[in-house]
Amino acid sequence: MPTARAAVISVLTERRRFNGSLADLDAVRARVDVPLLRKDFTLDEYQIWEARAHGADLILLIVAALSDAQLQDFSALSRELGMNVLVETHTEEEIERAVAAEARIIGVNVRNLKTLDVDRSIFASLAGLIPAESLVIAESGVRGVDDVTHYAAAGANAILVGEALVSHSTPRERIAEFTAAGAAAIAARA
Repeated sequence: MPTARAAVISVLTERRRFNGSLADLDAVRARVDVPLLRKDFTLDEYQIWEARAHGADLILLIVAALSDAQLQDFSALSRELGMNVLVETHTEEEIERAVAAEARIIGVNVRNLKTLDVDRSIFASLAGLIPAESLVIAESGVRGVDDVTHYAAAGANAILVGEALVSHSTPRERIAEFTAAGAAAIAARA
């Protein structure tokens, strides 16, 4: 099977809950020329400057953790610094807030942040609320090709994958499988 390359690499930098660090971001940046997403709970403007200084090309903004003003201000600062923003949503109301903030990349995370339970069925109903001009990202719950196909068929343009890659013995082959499955499902939508 041919190998593929991830379009973006997500680097978890959140220390308290996930034991990530900016050193992890630095290490990945030193090894690849792929765009990097700093995956963290961005709650302060300083973290955005820090992300850029450590080589991030995108940051994650979680609507549930931010006010509308923060969402607007953090998005604007990120763009000023030449970075894109993945705006993560979990509910219809959060999607409305993301759209109002003019988010261009909107993720639907099907993981409940309080219980950490995953409900893949949520994606289809929420993804349909995102404007067509936005890039729609499916977040959480990707275990295999069937999940990729499900998300792509329901409107995802891309997926954010973690454990299914890092726990697989041949992650490059897994990326190739996921890429092929997603492309086929997206083509079938048209």
